[in-house]
Amino acid sequence: MNYLYLLACCLALISCSSAAAFGKPTGQPGCQTEEEIAVQFYPHFYIKNQYWVCSTLGVPATVGYCPIATAFLNDAKACVPWAEWYWSPPVLPPSEPLPAI
Repeated sequence: MNYLYLLACCLALISCSSAAAFGKPTGQPGCQTEEEIAVQFYPHFYIKNQYWVCSTLGVPATVGYCPIATAFLNDAKACVPWAEWYWSPPVLPPSEPLPAI
């Protein structure tokens, strides 16, 4: 009986280990403002060859992928070769996705 309780606790901890579960932002915009739709592309905070695409008002951004050997450069709003990529401080978008109910 104690093993079942321990197993349930371990599974609960594993399911909560994602970044979103702890409120760690990834840079995903909620696409809730016209500004976000106009800017359209936002960097992923942790995966440099991915970016967020805001295309529809009220629908959270979807992930976009850079080609191999490139990374998303926020200043250019495009994927660039790694030799041209440089770090810039992450900035939260104007809105975040609404929490799932």
